[in-house]
Amino acid sequence: MSHMLSTFKPSKLEMEELLLFDPFSEKRGKLGIRRSGSRYNISYIDINEEPIYDYTLICVHGWGSSSLIYSYLLKLLGSNFRIIAYDLKGHGFSDAEPDTYDLGLFTEELAQIIDHFNPENLVLIGHSMGSAIIQNYLCLNPERAKAAIVLSGAPDFREPFPRFLPLLLFRMDERVKNILLHLGMNMLESNSTHLKYLNIIREQRKCTPYHVFRQSLLNTVYAWKKGDELSNLETPILIMVGEKDQFTSVKDSLKLRELLPNSRMVILPGSKHDIALENGRDVANLVREFIEYQIDLEALR
Repeated sequence: MSHMLSTFKPSKLEMEELLLFDPFSEKRGKLGIRRSGSRYNISYIDINEEPIYDYTLICVHGWGSSSLIYSYLLKLLGSNFRIIAYDLKGHGFSDAEPDTYDLGLFTEELAQIIDHFNPENLVLIGHSMGSAIIQNYLCLNPERAKAAIVLSGAPDFREPFPRFLPLLLFRMDERVKNILLHLGMNMLESNSTHLKYLNIIREQRKCTPYHVFRQSLLNTVYAWKKGDELSNLETPILIMVGEKDQFTSVKDSLKLRELLPNSRMVILPGSKHDIALENGRDVANLVREFIEYQIDLEALR
């Protein structure tokens, strides 16, 4: 069942605390990932401050983004849960050597992170492309997570993108990346309150190498399409979408909700694609309430 929620406007103080380029630098660590006989490092933020609940949230960001997309969740939910947000290979502060940058790579990366931290009670959170990664992981490991949260997701990412986009990416170079970044950020900015923080995200996205930007779009975002496999998932899933999202629309989330048998959906009014930034407190509260509800259900079993 979907419903609307009032929009949260972050305070000036909350914005200032998150306006550092990396406000969680003291909480960062590195983890070696094995890949075809070689090894590379991914950067992760680990907020583990004796939380109320013995639950671990592992957060996966989207295309060309970084773990900082989860800044509000990291800040507001650290007393409730352990929260780990990491930079995918080629993004943020993680290594970026040449690779396939496809759904298989990112799913295996997530699997190794989960195996390393080995939480007993796991909740997966994925934004945009990250939602495809966590859903793909759940299709392969349907019993591993207690719950999952999909932010700005879709069962088929090819529909929101123009059909000529792969051709452009094959034929052009860094200019395409810069054009897409400019257009994309304009579509994400819903009001001036968030401009300073989104500028930080813009700068981080500029650091994403072009080969990563192109291949992760073609091999992960553009290749994502799931149907029957999702309908077999019994994991409790909360779907959140911005009312004005122009990348993954409310219509896309409705399709996803129809496929996922144990899901509910929330529409965030006035928000666009980066709902974890635009509606930081609302998203954090919804995440907390959803997980607490799952904890209560678990206690009754």
